[in-house]
Amino acid sequence: MKKIPAKNLVLFCLFCLAFFSGAGFTLFVIDANVSGWISLFILLGLFVFFRFSSFWEKYLSGKLGWFKKLWIFVLIVLALDANCKLSRPDRKVSYMGTLVREFIREARNLPMMKGDGMLSAGAALSAKGSEWKAPKGYTNTKIDCGVPIELLKKDGSDSKKLIFQIHGGAYVIGMIDSYRNQAVKLSKLADDAAVINIDYRIAPEYVYPAALEDGMAAWNWILENGWKASDVTLIGDSAGGNLVLALCLKLRDQGRELPEKIICLSPWGDLAGTGETHRTNLYKDPMFGIARHSCREADKVQSAPSEPAASKTESGTTGTTEKKSMTSLYAGSANLFDPYLSPVFGDYKDFPPMLIQVGTWEVLQSDSRTIYQNAKAQGVDATLQEYEGMYHVFQQVGDLIPESKEAWKEIGLFLKR
Repeated sequence: MKKIPAKNLVLFCLFCLAFFSGAGFTLFVIDANVSGWISLFILLGLFVFFRFSSFWEKYLSGKLGWFKKLWIFVLIVLALDANCKLSRPDRKVSYMGTLVREFIREARNLPMMKGDGMLSAGAALSAKGSEWKAPKGYTNTKIDCGVPIELLKKDGSDSKKLIFQIHGGAYVIGMIDSYRNQAVKLSKLADDAAVINIDYRIAPEYVYPAALEDGMAAWNWILENGWKASDVTLIGDSAGGNLVLALCLKLRDQGRELPEKIICLSPWGDLAGTGETHRTNLYKDPMFGIARHSCREADKVQSAPSEPAASKTESGTTGTTEKKSMTSLYAGSANLFDPYLSPVFGDYKDFPPMLIQVGTWEVLQSDSRTIYQNAKAQGVDATLQEYEGMYHVFQQVGDLIPESKEAWKEIGLFLKR
Protein backbone atom coordinates (compact mmCIF):
# COMPACT_ATOMS: atom_id res chain seq x y z
CA MET A 1 0.00 0.00 0.00
CA LYS A 2 1.48 3.25 -1.15
CA LYS A 3 1.96 6.01 1.38
CA ILE A 4 -0.43 8.93 0.85
CA PRO A 5 0.84 12.53 1.17
CA ALA A 6 -0.52 14.27 4.25
CA LYS A 7 -2.29 16.93 2.17
CA ASN A 8 -4.12 14.34 0.07
CA LEU A 9 -5.03 12.34 3.16
CA VAL A 10 -6.55 15.42 4.82
CA LEU A 11 -8.60 16.21 1.71
CA PHE A 12 -9.79 12.61 1.54
CA CYS A 13 -10.86 12.67 5.20
CA LEU A 14 -12.67 15.98 4.73
CA PHE A 15 -14.55 14.58 1.74
CA CYS A 16 -15.61 11.49 3.68
CA LEU A 17 -16.66 13.60 6.66
CA ALA A 18 -18.69 16.01 4.55
CA PHE A 19 -20.49 13.57 2.29
CA PHE A 20 -20.82 10.41 4.37
CA SER A 21 -21.75 12.21 7.59
CA GLY A 22 -24.21 14.32 5.59
CA ALA A 23 -25.74 11.16 4.14
CA GLY A 24 -25.87 9.66 7.63
CA PHE A 25 -27.68 12.71 9.00
CA THR A 26 -30.18 12.51 6.14
CA LEU A 27 -30.81 8.84 6.90
CA PHE A 28 -31.41 9.74 10.53
CA VAL A 29 -33.79 12.57 9.66
CA ILE A 30 -35.91 10.49 7.27
CA ASP A 31 -35.96 7.56 9.72
CA ALA A 32 -34.36 5.31 7.10
CA ASN A 33 -34.63 1.54 7.04
CA VAL A 34 -31.78 -0.59 8.41
CA SER A 35 -30.77 -1.44 4.85
CA GLY A 36 -29.94 2.21 4.28
CA TRP A 37 -27.45 2.26 7.15
CA ILE A 38 -25.87 -1.02 6.05
CA SER A 39 -25.47 0.30 2.50
CA LEU A 40 -23.94 3.53 3.81
CA PHE A 41 -21.20 1.69 5.71
CA ILE A 42 -20.58 -0.65 2.77
CA LEU A 43 -20.13 2.33 0.46
CA LEU A 44 -17.77 3.99 2.94
CA GLY A 45 -15.74 0.78 3.32
CA LEU A 46 -15.45 0.29 -0.43
CA PHE A 47 -14.42 3.91 -0.95
CA VAL A 48 -11.73 3.74 1.74
CA PHE A 49 -10.43 0.41 0.43
CA PHE A 50 -10.31 1.72 -3.13
CA ARG A 51 -8.52 4.90 -2.05
CA PHE A 52 -5.77 3.07 -0.20
CA SER A 53 -5.26 0.39 -2.84
CA SER A 54 -2.53 0.53 -5.48
CA PHE A 55 -5.25 0.52 -8.15
CA TRP A 56 -6.13 4.11 -7.17
CA GLU A 57 -2.80 5.52 -8.34
CA LYS A 58 -2.76 3.39 -11.50
CA TYR A 59 -6.29 4.34 -12.45
CA LEU A 60 -5.75 8.06 -11.86
CA SER A 61 -2.40 8.29 -13.60
CA GLY A 62 -2.06 10.12 -16.88
CA LYS A 63 -3.41 13.38 -18.28
CA LEU A 64 -7.05 12.54 -17.50
CA GLY A 65 -6.39 11.65 -13.87
CA TRP A 66 -8.22 14.72 -12.54
CA PHE A 67 -11.22 13.92 -14.74
CA LYS A 68 -11.35 10.32 -13.50
CA LYS A 69 -11.08 11.52 -9.90
CA LEU A 70 -13.99 13.91 -10.46
CA TRP A 71 -16.13 11.09 -11.80
CA ILE A 72 -15.34 8.92 -8.79
CA PHE A 73 -16.60 11.67 -6.47
CA VAL A 74 -19.70 12.20 -8.63
CA LEU A 75 -20.50 8.49 -8.56
CA ILE A 76 -20.09 8.39 -4.78
CA VAL A 77 -22.47 11.33 -4.35
CA LEU A 78 -25.01 9.74 -6.70
CA ALA A 79 -24.74 6.44 -4.84
CA LEU A 80 -25.29 8.14 -1.47
CA ASP A 81 -28.27 10.06 -2.84
CA ALA A 82 -29.80 6.90 -4.33
CA ASN A 83 -29.28 5.08 -1.03
CA CYS A 84 -31.19 7.79 0.86
CA LYS A 85 -34.02 7.74 -1.67
CA LEU A 86 -34.36 3.95 -1.64
CA SER A 87 -34.19 3.58 2.14
CA ARG A 88 -36.94 6.02 3.12
CA PRO A 89 -39.69 4.14 4.99
CA ASP A 90 -42.69 5.52 3.10
CA ARG A 91 -42.27 5.20 -0.65
CA LYS A 92 -45.70 6.73 -1.29
CA VAL A 93 -44.24 10.12 -0.42
CA SER A 94 -41.69 11.77 -2.71
CA TYR A 95 -38.08 11.90 -1.56
CA MET A 96 -38.07 15.72 -1.47
CA GLY A 97 -41.42 15.70 0.31
CA THR A 98 -40.01 13.37 2.97
CA LEU A 99 -36.87 15.49 3.34
CA VAL A 100 -38.75 18.77 3.73
CA ARG A 101 -41.29 17.28 6.13
CA GLU A 102 -38.67 15.71 8.39
CA PHE A 103 -36.34 18.71 8.34
CA ILE A 104 -39.33 20.77 9.49
CA ARG A 105 -39.78 18.26 12.30
CA GLU A 106 -36.12 18.59 13.32
CA ALA A 107 -36.31 22.39 13.15
CA ARG A 108 -39.48 22.31 15.22
CA ASN A 109 -37.62 20.38 17.92
CA LEU A 110 -34.84 22.96 18.25
CA PRO A 111 -34.79 24.51 21.75
CA MET A 112 -35.83 27.96 20.52
CA MET A 113 -38.75 26.51 18.53
CA LYS A 114 -40.27 24.29 21.22
CA GLY A 115 -43.41 25.18 23.11
CA ASP A 116 -44.72 28.43 21.67
CA GLY A 117 -41.35 29.23 20.06
CA MET A 118 -42.61 28.76 16.51
CA LEU A 119 -45.58 31.03 17.10
CA SER A 120 -43.47 33.63 18.88
CA ALA A 121 -40.97 33.67 16.02
CA GLY A 122 -43.77 34.04 13.47
CA ALA A 123 -45.46 36.79 15.46
CA ALA A 124 -42.16 38.67 15.78
CA LEU A 125 -41.57 38.35 12.04
CA SER A 126 -45.01 39.70 11.17
CA ALA A 127 -44.66 42.57 13.67
CA LYS A 128 -41.32 43.54 12.17
CA GLY A 129 -42.97 45.08 9.15
CA SER A 130 -42.21 44.48 5.50
CA GLU A 131 -40.20 46.12 2.74
CA TRP A 132 -41.65 43.76 0.11
CA LYS A 133 -41.96 45.20 -3.37
CA ALA A 134 -44.18 43.82 -6.08
CA PRO A 135 -42.31 42.17 -8.97
CA LYS A 136 -42.01 43.94 -12.30
CA GLY A 137 -45.37 44.19 -14.02
CA TYR A 138 -47.40 44.25 -10.78
CA THR A 139 -48.61 47.01 -8.48
CA ASN A 140 -49.29 46.41 -4.78
CA THR A 141 -51.40 49.09 -3.13
CA LYS A 142 -51.90 49.40 0.63
CA ILE A 143 -55.41 50.41 1.64
CA ASP A 144 -57.06 51.15 4.98
CA CYS A 145 -60.72 50.13 4.91
CA GLY A 146 -61.03 49.90 8.66
CA VAL A 147 -58.57 47.01 8.45
CA PRO A 148 -55.25 47.05 6.51
CA ILE A 149 -55.53 45.33 3.14
CA GLU A 150 -53.20 45.13 0.13
CA LEU A 151 -54.44 45.04 -3.44
CA LEU A 152 -52.14 43.37 -5.96
CA LYS A 153 -52.86 44.02 -9.64
CA LYS A 154 -51.19 42.95 -12.86
CA ASP A 155 -50.40 46.07 -14.86
CA GLY A 156 -52.66 46.31 -17.90
CA SER A 157 -54.87 43.40 -16.86
CA ASP A 158 -58.56 43.69 -17.74
CA SER A 159 -59.61 40.72 -15.61
CA LYS A 160 -62.81 41.27 -13.61
CA LYS A 161 -61.92 38.43 -11.24
CA LEU A 162 -60.65 38.93 -7.71
CA ILE A 163 -59.01 36.55 -5.25
CA PHE A 164 -59.47 37.38 -1.58
CA GLN A 165 -56.64 35.68 0.30
CA ILE A 166 -56.75 35.27 4.08
CA HIS A 167 -53.47 34.26 5.67
CA GLY A 168 -52.95 31.64 8.35
CA GLY A 169 -50.88 31.72 11.52
CA ALA A 170 -53.08 30.35 14.32
CA TYR A 171 -54.65 33.81 14.72
CA VAL A 172 -51.48 35.01 16.47
CA ILE A 173 -49.26 35.70 13.43
CA GLY A 174 -49.94 38.63 11.15
CA MET A 175 -49.34 38.73 7.41
CA ILE A 176 -45.81 37.95 6.24
CA ASP A 177 -44.13 38.25 2.86
CA SER A 178 -44.70 34.65 1.85
CA TYR A 179 -48.38 35.53 1.38
CA ARG A 180 -47.48 38.52 -0.76
CA ASN A 181 -45.39 36.23 -2.95
CA GLN A 182 -48.27 33.77 -2.96
CA ALA A 183 -50.59 36.54 -4.16
CA VAL A 184 -48.45 36.88 -7.29
CA LYS A 185 -48.67 33.13 -7.85
CA LEU A 186 -52.45 33.18 -7.44
CA SER A 187 -52.80 36.06 -9.86
CA LYS A 188 -50.86 34.15 -12.51
CA LEU A 189 -52.90 30.99 -11.95
CA ALA A 190 -56.16 32.95 -12.32
CA ASP A 191 -55.28 34.65 -15.61
CA ASP A 192 -54.02 37.88 -14.04
CA ALA A 193 -56.85 38.35 -11.55
CA ALA A 194 -56.42 40.94 -8.81
CA VAL A 195 -55.57 39.64 -5.33
CA ILE A 196 -56.41 41.17 -1.97
CA ASN A 197 -54.50 40.29 1.21
CA ILE A 198 -55.94 41.19 4.58
CA ASP A 199 -53.87 41.87 7.69
CA TYR A 200 -56.59 41.19 10.25
CA ARG A 201 -56.25 41.79 13.98
CA ILE A 202 -54.58 38.98 15.88
CA ALA A 203 -54.47 37.50 19.37
CA PRO A 204 -53.67 37.87 22.18
CA GLU A 205 -54.46 41.60 21.85
CA TYR A 206 -57.63 40.89 19.89
CA VAL A 207 -59.77 37.81 20.42
CA TYR A 208 -62.77 36.31 18.64
CA PRO A 209 -64.67 37.73 16.79
CA ALA A 210 -62.15 40.47 15.89
CA ALA A 211 -60.67 38.62 12.89
CA LEU A 212 -64.14 37.75 11.57
CA GLU A 213 -65.24 41.37 11.88
CA ASP A 214 -62.15 42.44 9.92
CA GLY A 215 -62.90 39.86 7.25
CA MET A 216 -66.42 41.25 6.93
CA ALA A 217 -65.07 44.82 6.67
CA ALA A 218 -62.76 43.79 3.84
CA TRP A 219 -65.63 41.97 2.08
CA ASN A 220 -67.80 45.09 2.31
CA TRP A 221 -65.00 47.18 0.82
CA ILE A 222 -64.65 44.73 -2.09
CA LEU A 223 -68.34 45.01 -2.99
CA GLU A 224 -68.32 48.78 -2.56
CA ASN A 225 -65.43 49.13 -4.99
CA GLY A 226 -66.78 47.54 -8.11
CA TRP A 227 -66.36 43.79 -7.69
CA LYS A 228 -69.30 41.43 -7.72
CA ALA A 229 -69.54 38.63 -5.18
CA SER A 230 -69.83 36.18 -8.08
CA ASP A 231 -66.39 37.26 -9.34
CA VAL A 232 -64.58 36.68 -6.03
CA THR A 233 -62.75 33.55 -4.91
CA LEU A 234 -61.99 33.20 -1.21
CA ILE A 235 -58.82 31.30 -0.28
CA GLY A 236 -57.22 30.72 3.11
CA ASP A 237 -54.86 28.33 4.83
CA SER A 238 -54.93 27.06 8.42
CA ALA A 239 -56.54 29.84 10.50
CA GLY A 240 -57.19 31.62 7.22
CA GLY A 241 -59.19 28.59 6.07
CA ASN A 242 -61.18 28.85 9.31
CA LEU A 243 -61.89 32.50 8.60
CA VAL A 244 -62.88 31.81 4.98
CA LEU A 245 -65.56 29.36 6.15
CA ALA A 246 -66.68 31.53 9.07
CA LEU A 247 -67.02 34.54 6.79
CA CYS A 248 -69.15 32.59 4.31
CA LEU A 249 -71.33 31.24 7.12
CA LYS A 250 -71.86 34.77 8.38
CA LEU A 251 -72.69 36.12 4.92
CA ARG A 252 -75.08 33.27 4.20
CA ASP A 253 -76.83 33.65 7.56
CA GLN A 254 -77.27 37.37 6.87
CA GLY A 255 -78.85 36.59 3.51
CA ARG A 256 -76.02 38.18 1.56
CA GLU A 257 -74.33 37.08 -1.64
CA LEU A 258 -71.52 34.52 -1.34
CA PRO A 259 -68.26 34.35 -3.29
CA GLU A 260 -67.99 32.36 -6.50
CA LYS A 261 -65.63 29.74 -5.05
CA ILE A 262 -63.89 28.75 -1.81
CA ILE A 263 -60.42 27.22 -1.40
CA CYS A 264 -59.29 25.95 1.99
CA LEU A 265 -55.73 24.70 2.53
CA SER A 266 -55.38 22.65 5.72
CA PRO A 267 -58.20 24.61 7.38
CA TRP A 268 -58.16 24.79 11.17
CA GLY A 269 -61.86 24.16 11.49
CA ASP A 270 -62.21 22.37 14.82
CA LEU A 271 -60.94 24.53 17.66
CA ALA A 272 -62.63 22.18 20.11
CA GLY A 273 -60.27 19.41 18.97
CA THR A 274 -62.94 16.74 18.63
CA GLY A 275 -61.70 15.26 15.35
CA GLU A 276 -60.22 11.77 15.24
CA THR A 277 -56.86 12.77 13.75
CA HIS A 278 -56.31 15.28 16.56
CA ARG A 279 -55.36 12.06 18.40
CA THR A 280 -54.35 9.50 15.76
CA ASN A 281 -51.88 11.80 13.99
CA LEU A 282 -50.20 13.06 17.14
CA TYR A 283 -47.08 11.01 16.43
CA LYS A 284 -46.93 11.97 12.76
CA ASP A 285 -47.61 15.68 12.58
CA PRO A 286 -44.21 17.48 12.45
CA MET A 287 -45.65 20.83 13.54
CA PHE A 288 -48.36 20.22 16.13
CA GLY A 289 -47.76 16.62 17.17
CA ILE A 290 -45.76 14.99 19.91
CA ALA A 291 -41.96 15.23 19.48
CA ARG A 292 -40.05 13.08 17.01
CA HIS A 293 -41.40 9.56 16.73
CA SER A 294 -40.42 6.72 14.42
CA CYS A 295 -42.49 6.74 11.21
CA ARG A 296 -42.88 2.98 11.44
CA GLU A 297 -43.99 3.13 15.07
CA ALA A 298 -46.33 6.02 14.28
CA ASP A 299 -48.06 3.89 11.65
CA LYS A 300 -48.96 1.43 14.39
CA VAL A 301 -50.61 4.06 16.54
CA GLN A 302 -54.38 3.73 16.19
CA SER A 303 -55.29 6.27 18.82
CA ALA A 304 -53.63 8.52 21.33
CA PRO A 305 -54.26 8.33 25.09
CA SER A 306 -57.56 9.84 26.18
CA GLU A 307 -55.54 12.35 28.21
CA PRO A 308 -52.67 13.36 25.89
CA ALA A 309 -51.03 15.46 28.60
CA ALA A 310 -49.66 12.22 30.01
CA SER A 311 -47.35 11.95 26.99
CA LYS A 312 -44.59 14.48 27.41
CA THR A 313 -42.33 15.93 24.74
CA GLU A 314 -38.76 16.88 25.44
CA SER A 315 -39.86 20.38 26.33
CA GLY A 316 -42.28 19.07 28.93
CA THR A 317 -45.47 19.80 27.02
CA THR A 318 -47.52 17.97 24.47
CA GLY A 319 -48.60 18.78 20.98
CA THR A 320 -52.22 18.92 22.12
CA THR A 321 -51.36 21.13 25.08
CA GLU A 322 -49.71 23.59 22.74
CA LYS A 323 -52.66 23.48 20.35
CA LYS A 324 -55.03 24.18 23.25
CA SER A 325 -52.98 27.25 24.21
CA MET A 326 -53.18 28.46 20.60
CA THR A 327 -56.93 27.97 20.70
CA SER A 328 -57.41 29.87 23.94
CA LEU A 329 -55.38 32.83 22.68
CA TYR A 330 -57.91 33.58 19.95
CA ALA A 331 -61.09 32.01 21.32
CA GLY A 332 -60.84 33.60 24.75
CA SER A 333 -63.97 32.60 26.69
CA ALA A 334 -66.08 31.95 23.57
CA ASN A 335 -67.92 28.68 23.00
CA LEU A 336 -65.57 26.45 21.00
CA PHE A 337 -68.57 24.80 19.31
CA ASP A 338 -69.74 28.12 17.84
CA PRO A 339 -69.77 27.54 14.02
CA TYR A 340 -68.29 31.01 13.44
CA LEU A 341 -65.34 29.94 15.60
CA SER A 342 -65.19 26.23 14.72
CA PRO A 343 -66.70 25.94 11.22
CA VAL A 344 -66.73 22.12 11.33
CA PHE A 345 -69.96 22.54 13.28
CA GLY A 346 -71.48 24.75 10.60
CA ASP A 347 -74.26 24.08 8.11
CA TYR A 348 -73.00 24.57 4.53
CA LYS A 349 -76.33 24.81 2.80
CA ASP A 350 -76.19 26.98 -0.35
CA PHE A 351 -72.38 27.26 -0.19
CA PRO A 352 -70.45 27.83 -3.43
CA PRO A 353 -68.08 25.19 -4.90
CA MET A 354 -65.30 24.28 -2.46
CA LEU A 355 -61.79 22.89 -2.89
CA ILE A 356 -60.17 21.53 0.26
CA GLN A 357 -56.58 20.28 0.42
CA VAL A 358 -54.93 18.60 3.41
CA GLY A 359 -52.01 16.34 4.26
CA THR A 360 -52.61 12.86 5.69
CA TRP A 361 -50.06 13.43 8.49
CA GLU A 362 -51.81 16.48 9.92
CA VAL A 363 -53.62 16.51 13.22
CA LEU A 364 -56.09 18.73 11.38
CA GLN A 365 -56.83 16.14 8.68
CA SER A 366 -60.19 15.28 10.25
CA ASP A 367 -61.16 18.98 10.18
CA SER A 368 -61.00 18.90 6.38
CA ARG A 369 -62.84 15.58 6.18
CA THR A 370 -65.68 16.80 8.39
CA ILE A 371 -66.03 20.05 6.45
CA TYR A 372 -66.13 18.09 3.20
CA GLN A 373 -68.69 15.57 4.49
CA ASN A 374 -70.93 18.29 5.89
CA ALA A 375 -70.77 20.22 2.61
CA LYS A 376 -71.55 17.16 0.49
CA ALA A 377 -74.49 16.35 2.76
CA GLN A 378 -75.93 19.76 1.85
CA GLY A 379 -75.44 19.19 -1.88
CA VAL A 380 -72.43 21.49 -2.19
CA ASP A 381 -70.02 20.93 -5.09
CA ALA A 382 -67.11 20.09 -2.78
CA THR A 383 -63.77 18.47 -3.58
CA LEU A 384 -61.41 17.04 -0.97
CA GLN A 385 -57.80 16.32 -1.98
CA GLU A 386 -55.66 14.47 0.57
CA TYR A 387 -51.91 14.34 -0.03
CA GLU A 388 -50.14 11.28 1.32
CA GLY A 389 -47.60 11.95 4.07
CA MET A 390 -47.88 15.72 3.81
CA TYR A 391 -47.72 18.17 6.68
CA HIS A 392 -49.62 21.33 7.59
CA VAL A 393 -49.91 23.82 4.70
CA PHE A 394 -47.27 22.02 2.62
CA GLN A 395 -48.31 24.22 -0.33
CA GLN A 396 -46.14 27.00 1.12
CA VAL A 397 -42.99 25.46 -0.42
CA GLY A 398 -44.29 26.01 -3.94
CA ASP A 399 -42.61 23.87 -6.59
CA LEU A 400 -39.92 22.53 -4.25
CA ILE A 401 -41.66 19.20 -3.75
CA PRO A 402 -43.86 17.22 -6.19
CA GLU A 403 -46.85 17.13 -3.82
CA SER A 404 -46.98 20.91 -3.49
CA LYS A 405 -46.45 21.37 -7.21
CA GLU A 406 -49.40 19.05 -7.90
CA ALA A 407 -51.53 20.86 -5.29
CA TRP A 408 -50.93 24.22 -6.97
CA LYS A 409 -51.78 22.70 -10.33
CA GLU A 410 -55.13 21.61 -8.89
CA ILE A 411 -55.69 25.07 -7.39
CA GLY A 412 -55.06 26.61 -10.80
CA LEU A 413 -57.54 24.29 -12.46
CA PHE A 414 -60.15 25.07 -9.81
CA LEU A 415 -59.65 28.82 -10.21
CA LYS A 416 -60.25 28.55 -13.97
CA ARG A 417 -63.38 26.39 -13.70
